[in-house]
Amino acid sequence: MKQKITAIKAQQKNKNRYNIFLDGTYAFSVSEDTLIKYRLLKGRELDKADLEAIFKADDLAKALDFALNYLSYSLRTVAETKKKLASLDLDDDQIEQVLQKLAQMHLLDDLAYAKSYTRTIAKTSTNGPLKIALALKKKGVSANDIEDGLMEYTPEMQRVNATKAAKKVLKAGQKLSFNKTMQKITQTLMQKGFSTDIIAQVKKQLDYQKDEEDELSALQTQAEKLWHKNQRLDPVKRKLKVKTALFRQGFSLTDCDHILNELIQKDEVD
Repeated sequence: MKQKITAIKAQQKNKNRYNIFLDGTYAFSVSEDTLIKYRLLKGRELDKADLEAIFKADDLAKALDFALNYLSYSLRTVAETKKKLASLDLDDDQIEQVLQKLAQMHLLDDLAYAKSYTRTIAKTSTNGPLKIALALKKKGVSANDIEDGLMEYTPEMQRVNATKAAKKVLKAGQKLSFNKTMQKITQTLMQKGFSTDIIAQVKKQLDYQKDEEDELSALQTQAEKLWHKNQRLDPVKRKLKVKTALFRQGFSLTDCDHILNELIQKDEVD
């Protein structure tokens, strides 16, 4: 059974969509592209097959508009966009058609995304390439595109950012041993995603030397803190526990013994 288009009216709120009336009654709305593609003119008669094709085409048009709006706020990966489209009532074939259309419009390109993301993170943070790679992987970017995208992060840029992060550790002002400070720099840079090679280069460039006075001052601070914390233990256990903790922090056993003996003597006097 065929139905005749008796009126076509543009929607007031959305000028790109049109209301279609069949046999004098409102039937459905379509996008301007669908209207033109299927030559929907007043007086044309539509059968069931025509309507199914029109509805399917308009679903795609709606999905494309939805995706364009989603992409208007920020660059997205194919996987992110596909996941967003899955929230609509579309089958897999329709989703793929929308993704292909977006790719043809140069709006979806994982390699371009990986390059842009890498450049942005390299310029706005001190994170390393391994952390960037992990973030891109979570966004569904392929290993090849990640590898090519990371080419934007040159070794020199990595050294600059890693050095900034390392200097921040040094400026933290914590009373740590030289060994513990160097260990903390290594841990920080590893957590930020820098390679062991870059970390080694940065630590060498820092030219951070061990200062005996600073070392003893740091030892004194940590020893007093730990000594007070373990005051409920008997003297033997107290000394052993504090000494072990200080050694783990990178202080020498000889210096630890010297400081702890002074603290013991001070307690005896008090």
